[in-house]
Amino acid sequence: MIRNASFAAIRGTAPIGIFGIVLIASMILWLPEYYLNIAVKTLFYVGVALAWNLVGGIAGQFSLGHSLFIGLGALLPAAMLLKSGINIWVGMGLAALVSALLGVAMSWIAFRFRLGHLFFALITLAFGELGLLLVLGTEYLGAASGLFLPTGDSAFESVRLNFTGQSFLTLLAGALLAFGVCAWVVRTKLGYYLGAIRNNEDAAQAIGIDLFKYKTIAMVLSAILSSILGTLYARYSGFVDPNVYASPLIIVEIILFTVIGGLGTLWGPVLGAVLMVPLGEVLRGSFGDTLPGLHFVIYGLLIIVVIRLLPDGLIKSLRCDPARGAQISAPRRAAAKADI
Repeated sequence: MIRNASFAAIRGTAPIGIFGIVLIASMILWLPEYYLNIAVKTLFYVGVALAWNLVGGIAGQFSLGHSLFIGLGALLPAAMLLKSGINIWVGMGLAALVSALLGVAMSWIAFRFRLGHLFFALITLAFGELGLLLVLGTEYLGAASGLFLPTGDSAFESVRLNFTGQSFLTLLAGALLAFGVCAWVVRTKLGYYLGAIRNNEDAAQAIGIDLFKYKTIAMVLSAILSSILGTLYARYSGFVDPNVYASPLIIVEIILFTVIGGLGTLWGPVLGAVLMVPLGEVLRGSFGDTLPGLHFVIYGLLIIVVIRLLPDGLIKSLRCDPARGAQISAPRRAAAKADI
């Protein structure tokens, strides 16, 4: 009965969702080029924030190594195309597979032996730093100089989209993929299991939830999505700088956007990225020449104010996120959901 009600709710909101997607896609027709580029970057951060939120918010496992997955998705397909002539889409699939395997490796080290949240964060950070060092020392991946991607007439034949509107639609598809996966997770027993694990791992294990299995599933899904979005954004940017894509500093922005919007919620990462990325870009464009660095000060102050006044994030404060039930569910609710 609960599943039927969920399906009915989805059918009822489907027309609104389709209209919203069409409205967003229409931005390529009327939005100026400068702001369209900001929108492309925003969609990238929406996607990677949603991907990180799967493991860092919904599952409650604070990962600091997602720069490894993003950098792998950006660098490996580009290097395979430029150095070996392998199709970019094949490279994207291979990068996603390698990211999934690395996610399993991280999970096995941390989760199999119940090392705790702090050790998991340190392990993922170590993987991210090692990944950056590996890239900087590997000529095939561009080393410190990065990779310049060629342009072409066709969005499907070239590695870099030569039309910003096409890039916007590609990143929109990537962000929608990440949102769809997250929405599926929070509406299935997996989301309730992850919510139970986040709230109390010992109680979740006591009722029969396999901690290693479900935390690893969340990590793998998050790694795959992050890698795919890294590939798509690299195709848009045209230059893959390892100090940007593979640097652990990128994860700081992702975590900030997620926390500001609402950690562990479905719409929180979306709202956080949609508000903060354009704001940061507009401030940089407005004050970057006359007062260099001022946009960072204003950006930081706004982040402090939001976190201070709304510590649970914007979405939780508004109490309007459909994933909230899964995020705060108790272990007993998770067990009941499994029997539906």
